[in-house]
Amino acid sequence: MKENLKRIKKDENKMLIISIIASVLFVVGIPLIAMFAGKNWVIMAIGIVFVVFGFYGSPLLWISYAGKRKTKRVVEAVVEENLLTNSEIAQQLSMKDKEVKTELYKAINKKYLVGYLYDGTTLTMNDKQQPQAKLHIKKCNNCGGKLEQDGDKWHCPYCDMTFSKDEIQ
Repeated sequence: MKENLKRIKKDENKMLIISIIASVLFVVGIPLIAMFAGKNWVIMAIGIVFVVFGFYGSPLLWISYAGKRKTKRVVEAVVEENLLTNSEIAQQLSMKDKEVKTELYKAINKKYLVGYLYDGTTLTMNDKQQPQAKLHIKKCNNCGGKLEQDGDKWHCPYCDMTFSKDEIQ
C-alpha cells in the first residue's frame, strides 16, 4: 500500500514542478519579448513561445496539480487513516460524498488504490488471491543453466547439451 502512496506523491511532485516551470516561463517570456523586439528575432520568438505556453498552460497545469492533491488526500485517508466509506472520508476531508466517490474511482483506475473492492459507497479489502501458476524452471544437469524447450527435448544454450524430458531434474 505504501508503494502506491509513494507513486501518487511522486506524480503530484512532478505536476507541481511542471506547473512552476510553466509559471516561470510566462514571467521570463515577457521581458524577452520587450528586450529583444527588433534586435534578435530568435530570442524574441522564444519569449513569445514562453508567454503563450505560460499563459495558456499554467492554469491548466495548476488545475491538474490541484486534482492530484485531492486524489492523494483521499488515498491517504484510506491507506493511513483506514477510512473506508464515502461518508467517513467526506466528513474527514470536508468533501461531498459525490466528490469522494469520483476521487476513489479515479484512484482505483490509476492504481493508486490496489487490493480494495469498491461498491460505490464502501471499500473492502480484497481477500481473494490471484492464482499464481507455479513456474518450473528446468535446469541443465551439466552446468545448471536454464534449459530451453525444443519440441519434446530440452536444450542448454550455455553448454550445448540436449536432454529428453526424462533426463532432466
